[in-house]
Amino acid sequence: MLKKLTAILLSMLIVAGILTGCSNTATKSSKELVFSIPSEPPTLDPQLATDQYSIIVGNAVFEGLVRYYDGKVYPGMAERWDVSEDKKVYTFHLRDAKWSDGSKVTAYDFEYSIKRLLDPKLASGYANQGYYILNGEEYNLGKINDPNQVGVKALDEKTLQITLKSPTKYIESLLGFISFLPSKKELVEKYAEKYAADADKMVYNGPFIIKEWKHEQEIVLVKNPNYWAKDKIKLEKVRILIITDPNTAYQMFENDELDFADVPTPLVEKVKSEGNALTYMDSFEYFIRFNMKKEGKPYLANENFRKAIGFAIDREDYINMAFKGVSKPATRYIPPTLSGLEKKFAEEFPYEFYTKKADVAKAKELLNKAMQELGITDPSQINIEITVDDSSGTKEGIEAIQDMLVKNLGINVNIKIVTFKERLQRMRSGDYEVMITRWGPDYDDPMTYLDYWTMSEGMINSGWTDEKYNELCNAAKNTSDFAKRNEILFEAEKYLLEKGAVVPLYFREKVWVKKDYVKDLVRTFSSGSDPDFIYASIEGGK
Repeated sequence: MLKKLTAILLSMLIVAGILTGCSNTATKSSKELVFSIPSEPPTLDPQLATDQYSIIVGNAVFEGLVRYYDGKVYPGMAERWDVSEDKKVYTFHLRDAKWSDGSKVTAYDFEYSIKRLLDPKLASGYANQGYYILNGEEYNLGKINDPNQVGVKALDEKTLQITLKSPTKYIESLLGFISFLPSKKELVEKYAEKYAADADKMVYNGPFIIKEWKHEQEIVLVKNPNYWAKDKIKLEKVRILIITDPNTAYQMFENDELDFADVPTPLVEKVKSEGNALTYMDSFEYFIRFNMKKEGKPYLANENFRKAIGFAIDREDYINMAFKGVSKPATRYIPPTLSGLEKKFAEEFPYEFYTKKADVAKAKELLNKAMQELGITDPSQINIEITVDDSSGTKEGIEAIQDMLVKNLGINVNIKIVTFKERLQRMRSGDYEVMITRWGPDYDDPMTYLDYWTMSEGMINSGWTDEKYNELCNAAKNTSDFAKRNEILFEAEKYLLEKGAVVPLYFREKVWVKKDYVKDLVRTFSSGSDPDFIYASIEGGK
């Protein structure tokens, strides 16, 4: 009897232990979010970061004067701000906030970081984001040498004043963008080019800190105990895995190893038919860029040749072959999701330059003009190499584009597939001929796309620069008449396409899935990053 009772008690203890263990696991996992990105962030230095993956992580571990979340501007490090009557002077009043090392976040941190962004010695690809600030462009281009002339000044530890060249309607949302997130001067100077290269070479002022960074494998974030609004952050831990293959990532979602994932192209129809698919337009535009400075390739600098490429491509067939019909043909440059004055910009200014289907006759006409201008007698004398990264859908689609160009124009086309990181490096160094690349909005305004082409070097590095185009963009920036401004932006868009500076391909639509227990995860272009998991939660446990 005693043995039987002992066995019963032992069984009860084991079961209780198991249940306790399950309870602890559930409690732990219920505050942990796990997802993947296809490439490691090239840098987490806020003033150097330009890519989507750096922005995703940077948005979580740093915070600017404001936080841009789900299309709206909220107080960040600044608890409030005042705007002058002429809308050119913004005075930000900082809250009591700390870096993750316990030191104060001050207005001097922001003055230093913004001037660092504009410092020509840093050569930031996003320096132009600071051109809205008085003398920001002049300082970056070396026209003035004194950073004290730039319209950014800390009046004291908790007051920052920013003076603009002219009223800028989206300046508040722009100040929440990664380029304007703070870097701590002492660490930048200590680590130099290694600043923000590892978790222990930076400090954080955002909702999370990086606990572990296994390069090319995983980034582990944990809640920042020093964050001023830590009580609003429900997740205790976020694991961001680096999974280059989208099929692998989706299978991990199916195996309950990831909490949400994008759907690989081959599975889109199946997932949609099962009713599990979520879709949204993220406003990323994929387009063809040309290296117009490439030696031995004079046709890349010829606008008729570049436009011939654009009309020879069947965008609908390309999207169907590469993405199972998911995404929209880009027959213009400005995406349909961006705001105009009262409606979407594309609604206020309807326009199509290129065609959804290939216009072979027009493509050949333009090619013949280009050949006459260049003294080329046969299209087979033209050889181009298209560089593309190995992201989802691109490999399948590039072969379709290759076939279209060979068939419709008779030119020779080679393909070079590289990693996402290498593509960025080649783009910035000019080591390419033709490249399929992408751009996503930094703020909800057409200027975020048009301003991209005002730079001929740095992040753009295509060799295309045009005085009239730059004048149009500057005129739009410097007028306080927003209706007139949008008309100028439309004129700039048309001019850009007429000059063949860029060949739009498609506006990306994303198909994704998530577990039902994941709540308040924002996936939209109108947020600080995509995905934005800052206020996400796990309800009901995993």
